[in-house]
Amino acid sequence: MQKPEETLSNANEPAYSILVADIGGTNARLAIATLLEGSGPVISNFETFPCSDYSELDDILQAYKTSLGGNLPKRACLAVAGPIIDRTAHITNLGWHLDATRLEHDFGFDSLLLVNDFAALARSTTTLVAEDLLPLRDCAPVTGGPVSVMGPGTGFGLALLVHHRSGYTVVSAEGGHVSFVPHGDLETKVWASLQKSIGRVTVETLLSGVGLMRIYRELCHMHETTPLNYDPRTISYQALEHDDEICLQTLGVFCSMLGSVTGDIVLSHGATGGVFLGGGILPKIADFFLESDFVERFLDKPPMQKFVSKIPVNLIIAPDAALKGAALLYSEYAHE
Repeated sequence: MQKPEETLSNANEPAYSILVADIGGTNARLAIATLLEGSGPVISNFETFPCSDYSELDDILQAYKTSLGGNLPKRACLAVAGPIIDRTAHITNLGWHLDATRLEHDFGFDSLLLVNDFAALARSTTTLVAEDLLPLRDCAPVTGGPVSVMGPGTGFGLALLVHHRSGYTVVSAEGGHVSFVPHGDLETKVWASLQKSIGRVTVETLLSGVGLMRIYRELCHMHETTPLNYDPRTISYQALEHDDEICLQTLGVFCSMLGSVTGDIVLSHGATGGVFLGGGILPKIADFFLESDFVERFLDKPPMQKFVSKIPVNLIIAPDAALKGAALLYSEYAHE
């Protein structure tokens, strides 16, 4: 694990506050981040808003503004689940379109920065401490090595953190949309069936909330059982409570697939600085995940087992991690 960051990019500037948000396909988390001289961001007024309860982001911002008594900071950084192009973003799994210039005008921000949610999560890894993490492979990272950050939620997020002499560079990526490669007979049958019904099968097709439902339905068909109308939360609950054997198998297959995909991405990134897993699903199944064969599948990378065997893997369990990362990205953007 990396050491917590001691200073911001411009430690001489007085403390100031910004609105930070982590907007995923299921929930939007908003808070006020105070950037203090000589320390990392301090998070306050943390609130979570279910995205399905709102027709657009503007409604969530207005609700949060009301909860603060009608005032928002003049600076903002919104981390969103989708690519950022020319100060606009499309949240892939909600269909929401965001325009930074319009939001500045409508809400009175002096400046607003849009960033990818996993880019913000990646930036936060320089500030995380032991209490923020659940280790899956506790070994020493290569100091200054690239860091992979990824995970399943409503979609599948991915980013890369690169160290250099003047600080850090975060590269967001759309790795959830690369083609999925099955491992073993069971996964191959799931993959083949989905390919027939939906066409190209990507990582996100399977490693996401909807993906969990797809795996469950395919396993029901294999067991010649009618699938029930379970959502991802119900599948996970039934598995964790050992109330449904197919749900239990579903969650196991999901973790196995994630192990293989994580190993592939680590090899692609050369992530000797370690792996941090995030997203909305894994913290909720943490105990099950620790007992799954994720690590076995992560290490099963011949002829590169020795390479991956030296890479630490941690699960981020801090709910405000991406908010801290968004604050740091804003600070760096403001001082460029």
